[in-house]
Amino acid sequence: MKKTLIVIIAILILFLTSCNESKIVMVDNSINKEVFTKNVSIFNAAIEAFVNEDKVTFMKNFADSLKWSGPNKKTSNQFDSKKDLATAIGSYMENYDDHALKNTTFYGGSIYSTDKPNSNPNTGIRVYGDWYHKHTKTGKEVSHKWMALVWFNEAGNIYEFRDFFDVSGFLSQHIQ
Repeated sequence: MKKTLIVIIAILILFLTSCNESKIVMVDNSINKEVFTKNVSIFNAAIEAFVNEDKVTFMKNFADSLKWSGPNKKTSNQFDSKKDLATAIGSYMENYDDHALKNTTFYGGSIYSTDKPNSNPNTGIRVYGDWYHKHTKTGKEVSHKWMALVWFNEAGNIYEFRDFFDVSGFLSQHIQ
């Protein structure tokens, strides 16, 4: 009796699901790819300026209203300003040479995994890579894994920037 009931239920489910029309919606991703490519290009220009220790050009990529959450923040809702980022970048440029971001990977679309649709999934990118620097005073080579979430406004400026790395692990390399 159980087998007959299972077979009947299986046939009923098959019949009901086969009657539903499935829709496959094709989305034209050419605009998304264009915006993603533009955002990556803007970010790479900022990185190139940093590597060349050109603080002025680096900072031109950021909106005046920038919200920056650096690696020293304890939670993701703590932010500093564009001025604070400029100070931090100036310190890196003063204390380190031979900057290089290697093994870089970019992801576009929704910054966070979610089952909710994003009204504009193309304003942000995720960036992963490995930073390499040489300490100016000691010549010690240091490196660290790095990740950033970067949002762009319509003018192509970065309006929110969150970067993450292990600050204590980075600093501990100086005493090894």
